[in-house]
Amino acid sequence: MPTKKKHTFASKSSNTQRREEASTSAVVTSSSGSLASVRERSPASNTSGSSFEDSTGREEQDTRGSSGISAPTTETHSRSLVSFVRARSAVFCLLFLSSIIGLLAARSYFNAQPDIPSCVMSYSRPRFLEQTLFDKAWTRFSAKYKLYLYREGGYDVFDEPYRIPVLFVPGNAGSPKQARSIASATTSAFVDLMGKDPSAVDRGQIGFDFFTVGLNEEFTALHGYSILEQADFVNDAIRYILSLYPKTRLRHKLSTNGTEYALPTSVIVIGHSMGGV
Repeated sequence: MPTKKKHTFASKSSNTQRREEASTSAVVTSSSGSLASVRERSPASNTSGSSFEDSTGREEQDTRGSSGISAPTTETHSRSLVSFVRARSAVFCLLFLSSIIGLLAARSYFNAQPDIPSCVMSYSRPRFLEQTLFDKAWTRFSAKYKLYLYREGGYDVFDEPYRIPVLFVPGNAGSPKQARSIASATTSAFVDLMGKDPSAVDRGQIGFDFFTVGLNEEFTALHGYSILEQADFVNDAIRYILSLYPKTRLRHKLSTNGTEYALPTSVIVIGHSMGGV
């Protein structure tokens, strides 16, 4: 019997020992599972922490960015405001000065005109009489060049010269009609003088006879030989002009008191541009 109890106790103790080992292994297993679960959860926690850090960093960056933009925007606005004010001020100053200048100009125009309007429109009725008797008997250039006597319509009654002779010589590519201005103005001035002082003729103021030459509008500035030919023609024309006055002075009495004037021995020559050469 005692032996049988020992065996029973031994079997009980072995069963107990097995139960304890099984419980211990279960505890170990549970503890290892918990550790694994902890390990599995730890990356999530790390991920959540990193996401939190990332969101915090982004908020800080957004805050910094917003603060960094707001300052330059305010500065740019202030600069644009200053530029706008300056532009408006410049426009105002310009308008103000323009108004002052305009008022001064208007005042000068209406109240401070020292000159009296005295311009008179000039009119002319030119006639150019070709001197056909000035032919090859007088000059070898009669077929190439021409001589004309100027007469102002309405003033010059006679178509022959009897006063003081004047010869107008045109310039490079010039025309004999260029004598019109000076001849017309001179004749008009003489007529006005006679209307104011008829006795001026007795003092030797007898007026002028304008002659002019047609030089075929040659380019004398570019051709020296043409200048020599024209010079010969002008000398021949002067001789011919002086030959006309002994007869014409006898037909036209200039003085009212019987005064006789000497015949002209020279001709006043007016050379325009190259005509003076």
